[in-house]
Amino acid sequence: MKSAFVKRAHTLGIDPTFSEILAELLISRSVRVQVTGRPKDLNGKKALVVGGSGRMGAWLCRRLSNRGATVQVWDPRGRIDGYESVVSLKNAARTADIIVLSSPLGVCPEELDAVIDASPSGLVFDVCSVKAHISKRLRKAAKSGFKITSVHPMFGPNVATPKGRNVVICDCGNRKANEEAARLFSSAGANVIEISLEEHDRMMAYVLGLAHACTLLFAGTLSVSGTKLRDFAPVTGPSFEKLLDSAKELSKESVRVYHDIQALNPNTRRMFAQLKEVLESTKSASLDIEPAKFRKIIESSKEYLEVN
Repeated sequence: MKSAFVKRAHTLGIDPTFSEILAELLISRSVRVQVTGRPKDLNGKKALVVGGSGRMGAWLCRRLSNRGATVQVWDPRGRIDGYESVVSLKNAARTADIIVLSSPLGVCPEELDAVIDASPSGLVFDVCSVKAHISKRLRKAAKSGFKITSVHPMFGPNVATPKGRNVVICDCGNRKANEEAARLFSSAGANVIEISLEEHDRMMAYVLGLAHACTLLFAGTLSVSGTKLRDFAPVTGPSFEKLLDSAKELSKESVRVYHDIQALNPNTRRMFAQLKEVLESTKSASLDIEPAKFRKIIESSKEYLEVN
């Protein structure tokens, strides 16, 4: 929704930074209007968002407060207007009903440890895009009796609501935590699925890692093509434009986050090996004067993609 708004604003000659700010304000206001008058299922609940000053953390703050929760933020990296910033993570985690870790991937392990050290009684979950680097901590905490699980919303902070979006729950060993986290998102209209921590990372190597890698390959190849991007404009078609839009969106994202998604996933190396193998076979088939190999690749793709 936001990206479409910004793209439309760009065609009208509106400053892109201004259009992004305006889009966020409109989306935020729209969500407030939609929830006005509705029963707030988190009334009386206290929520703590660890890492709340980040974009996804801010999204979680808005969603939780719109549903009636009193939201506090602990984040040494910054503050967020409209929400109380707490100094003591231990005290805040000990009394919160819901504790969400939206910390950067690289610092999540120690901040998860700090939350667990507070002996929280409420629901605890992270929203990391990769789980391998915290999986042992999550399972140990669950085994010790903490109400803890792991969540991955399959969308970014630009969406107004999780309605119709996919949310993954990763089982850490506490059934009650899984069910409570699932209700938190399914009651907002999300499609919730539960898988293991290991299966999550295996899937994300392709859903996120492969998608990002292919987008970077597209942009990188263009950059060494010897042709300026503006010179492509008069001759582009729909396929090129879709890839170009994806590349531009990716280039706006956090370098650290997107690097960590690749670097911290133990399945990334295998994904790249497969990508290299497919790239080589596609190259061979494309350069062969006979179409047999190329036809075989297309037919194989059609079969996998279930295209008639």
